[in-house]
Amino acid sequence: MYSTLATKNSGKIMGTHQQIDKIAYKIVTKNLPKGVTFPTIKEILQFEGLGGPDGLKRKSPGKDEPMHFIIPGNDDGKLIKMIEDHQFNLRKALEKGDTIRAAFEAAWMAHAVTDGLTPAHHFPLVETQKELMTEKDFITIFGIPIKGIMHGHNALETLRNNWLYWGTNGYMSKHIAFEYGVAITMTALTEKQVRPEISPKELKNPELHKAFYDSLQKVADLDMYTRFCENGWTTNLAIETKKVLLPEIIKAVSLCWLASVPRGKNEK
Repeated sequence: MYSTLATKNSGKIMGTHQQIDKIAYKIVTKNLPKGVTFPTIKEILQFEGLGGPDGLKRKSPGKDEPMHFIIPGNDDGKLIKMIEDHQFNLRKALEKGDTIRAAFEAAWMAHAVTDGLTPAHHFPLVETQKELMTEKDFITIFGIPIKGIMHGHNALETLRNNWLYWGTNGYMSKHIAFEYGVAITMTALTEKQVRPEISPKELKNPELHKAFYDSLQKVADLDMYTRFCENGWTTNLAIETKKVLLPEIIKAVSLCWLASVPRGKNEK
């Protein structure tokens, strides 16, 4: 999902990840138990955009990149393990009162949850990229590796691979187009329109694993990305983004953050 693409909304520049975090933050801070100090939204957003996972991909392409892809129904467990690692570190930081570390973990957890629930991330894009990168080393310009160019064994193979990846109906082109549709839809909506309904019971004793997979199942059942690849961005997809996708993402981020509150303090 977009975090470094700036979009204007109510006079403010804000990417999709940041908008989701801001709404989830309001839900969390209204439901924190007494004695728990959560980092401010300003601190959290410092670790989004260029300070977040997307920024790392730009600075060091192909090196230690967090891959936020998951195949519903065929989950390898890597993404949830990454989210749970952020949960562990966030809880420790909150216990120590380390707001900077807590902000980092909260931001990166939210980024992973958001990407994991985005239908474009339910397609095995990473595996597809590896298949098309028949020459595994990145092409470099003045010694700087250029991510995104599918390097083949020769010029013809490089051209073919890049067309399959970046062409009109290429894998990455579709991925970007879907996320762009979600971003544009988000900017046209008010906070009230995408704010999820969360029961008091869910807010009181959230469980990270359940929260993430419950939302994942609701999103996966719509099969949005398959339908997008077949028919492009439609009115029905925009409606589902408004009524299901964005609320479920915000709900999952909220509950995953609340599930990271230090043990013994997460009951009112």
